[in-house]
Amino acid sequence: MKGLFYFLYSVFFHLCRIFPVKTNRVVLLSPHNANFKDSLMYIQQEFAKRGDFSFVYISSRELDRIPSAIKFFTVKAYLLATAKYIFLNDTFMPMANLNFSKKAVIVQLWHGQGILKKFVMDTNLTPSVRKNAQKCADKYTYVVVSSKKALPICAGAFGVEEKKCLAFGQPASDALFKNTKTHFYETYPSLKGKKTVLYAPTFRDDPEADKEILENFDIEKFNRELGDEYALIIRLHPQIHTSVPEKGVFNATSYDDVNELIRECDILITDYSSICMEFSMLKKPMLFFAYDLEKYKNDRDLYFEYEPYVPGKVVKTSDEMIKAIKENDFAEDKNAAFREFNFDFFDGKSSERLADFLLKK
Repeated sequence: MKGLFYFLYSVFFHLCRIFPVKTNRVVLLSPHNANFKDSLMYIQQEFAKRGDFSFVYISSRELDRIPSAIKFFTVKAYLLATAKYIFLNDTFMPMANLNFSKKAVIVQLWHGQGILKKFVMDTNLTPSVRKNAQKCADKYTYVVVSSKKALPICAGAFGVEEKKCLAFGQPASDALFKNTKTHFYETYPSLKGKKTVLYAPTFRDDPEADKEILENFDIEKFNRELGDEYALIIRLHPQIHTSVPEKGVFNATSYDDVNELIRECDILITDYSSICMEFSMLKKPMLFFAYDLEKYKNDRDLYFEYEPYVPGKVVKTSDEMIKAIKENDFAEDKNAAFREFNFDFFDGKSSERLADFLLKK
């Protein structure tokens, strides 16, 4: 079925190639996350400052309804085929079969930054998926990475030559260094005056294992031991299909801007999620709740030995987690080396660097 989808899309795309490239057309392509509040949004804002650009938003979620699906295959394919600048935040598999104009500039921004768990070409892909992923990578003009030290690993993971990688920092990280107002306390007014703990686990490759994530976090004990001082906020990864309890926690899974949560929350509890990158940039305390570490390493390998590498204390039970918070024991000294490896910039100007580079070209 996917093969037919890719074929039909490519047929209409190539019909549209007869039209000239529009030098002011910018496509923002988000294959999975349709809210566009990541690096796509920040590079769009930066381009908007520089000239009269026309912006096109494309997401595969448009396929959920027949009218938008028809537009996806026709109008959006035409706009993609005639765009000068194309920014992505994930792999867009139909791209494997598309032949873009030589005038098009295709930039992979990705949806995470830094180096933690293996991704794209470094994961266990089937031969057919790997072949298509590489064909997509061959289309990229540039890939944006967070640091020069992480660049060789990123180049291998994306399947591109190192010279295509731009160590400018992720545009989405700019929000962390701007003193703009958030709507966090408007959404959660009862959190004013409270210390906040954000629990943000990532998904597992096994849906059954996803169901165990919240079962392993003793929310009742957390609130009993720490509830007078701390409020617990839970944000599940979009690929975790389980429900957050209605009592005892604040559910931020659908909060539309994760950078606002990162800015406002005091402590992060995560596992193998790249959200630790942003907390590291802000030098905020973190705990790594890795109750299933050995299994996870077998299912989804990591680039480095987990416990010495992550920028915070590793705990494997709720009791260890609660004890660490009570004792303010976050192993924050581990963060310096982590930051130095993963980031070159802490100035909120990554979007500006990228736009300057592309538009001067």
